[in-house]
Amino acid sequence: MKIKKFEFSIGSFFGSSYSLEYKKGLFLYRAQTGGEATISNINPVFKNDYQFEHLAIFQSDSIDADLVISEERKLNFFKYISRYCKSWEKEYSHNIVYDGTCWECDIWIDDFRLKSNGLEEYPTNFKAFLKKLSVLTSGKIFE
Repeated sequence: MKIKKFEFSIGSFFGSSYSLEYKKGLFLYRAQTGGEATISNINPVFKNDYQFEHLAIFQSDSIDADLVISEERKLNFFKYISRYCKSWEKEYSHNIVYDGTCWECDIWIDDFRLKSNGLEEYPTNFKAFLKKLSVLTSGKIFE
């Protein structure tokens, strides 16, 4: 499995934003809460590779991490997106809303490409996709 590109971001101008990018063999996770300190579920407690619980911690400006992710987790994530996200539309947007939560996804693994974005509109399985991202990253949040 060769990762040619992996970029995902979600956030809003006035709220929190999260991103995950693959560069030089590492996944770079970035979290920013905006101007205010917030309580966020960041640090996971793993029961096993597929189940985790979050412990609430105080998050001030941002929590960044460079992640080394196992081949098994990458493969499981790739199997999921190639099966359940292949029919995503290129763009999801609500014509009336001009601010709010926006997201962008550009993932290219082997010959599979998932390129999509949205503003206050999402594919039907978007929450499941975010949960799979959390599993991939050992419990990092994307909300």
